[in-house]
Order: sequence, then structure tokens, then C-alpha cells
Amino acid sequence: MNDNEENNCGWVIKAPFTTNCESVRFPKSFDSMKKYMRVLSQKYYGNIPYLMIQPCMYNRREYKVVALNGKPLYIAHIATGYNKKSTGGINKAFGDTDSLLTFAGRAIEKFRTNAPFAITDGLMRVDIFQDATGTMVVNEFESLDASYSSTTDWQMTTHCFLIKYWETKIVDLLIR
Repeated sequence: MNDNEENNCGWVIKAPFTTNCESVRFPKSFDSMKKYMRVLSQKYYGNIPYLMIQPCMYNRREYKVVALNGKPLYIAHIATGYNKKSTGGINKAFGDTDSLLTFAGRAIEKFRTNAPFAITDGLMRVDIFQDATGTMVVNEFESLDASYSSTTDWQMTTHCFLIKYWETKIVDLLIR
């Protein structure tokens, strides 16, 4: 980032393990990025080990694909898009359900290949953006406590899967 990007969204700073945009900042210059990093570092000192700096996508639409045991099943109904603190960009739909699920499946397989010890057999959510060239990109992988809001049927399917998943994990640990 440089000072020529003053009127451009450019970047977003986020703290991990926080929710509801609690610690999201949109610096408009390198100086404001340093300021936000200092403020967030002081706010979370001793509790959060790092901050994330991510590029803002021009198309702010984000899809959150829910997968169980590595299989993408549905797109969660989680509000995403514009943030009043960020200017510029659009919020335009892209892809269809099949292409998003397929992309998420390929992303999970790559993740499993490159991080073989990661826990990917439970709940996993793949958050997908579209870059300026129209290519789908993974924003992040969520797990453990990922939100999976959807229709009643999908939520119940996920809830039941998680109960059985954690029961099995706990029993396996107890009988070792």
C-alpha cells in the first residue's frame, strides 16, 4: 500500500477469533494502516497472537460454502457484502450453486494436500470471493465454530452431523 491509494479501499485489517466485524478496519493509507495495527495490537495484547491484512475485493459478494467431512453441501445464508466503513466496489452475484460447490471441493482437496494434519473431516466452511478478473478465490477456511445458517433442513443436517461427529471423537479418545 502506498499513499497514492488514498481514495481506494485497498486493504482490510482483521483480528482472528472475533465476530461481527468487531475488529475490522479499512485503512486508506499506509499511515492509517500502521495506526490501526497499533490500536488493535494494544486492544488485544496477550489475547490474540496476530492480525490479518487482506486485500479488499472490488466485488464484495462472498459465498460461504458449508462442507461436512470434506464434502461441500450448501451455501450458508450469512449476510455479506458492503461495509459502511469501506468505500468503492460492487456487490454482484457470481457463479451458480454447482460451480461454487465444485470450486469449494477443489479448494478443500488442495488444502488437505498441503496441510495433511489439518482437521478437515468435521465442519468446514469455504468463503469464496471473485477477484477483478472474474476468478473465484478462497478468502478463508473456517471450521470448528463456523456459522452454517441456512434452511431448516440444512441446519438440522449439519447439527445432527456435528453431534454424531463429536460423540465419535470423544468416544474414540476415551477408549484409546
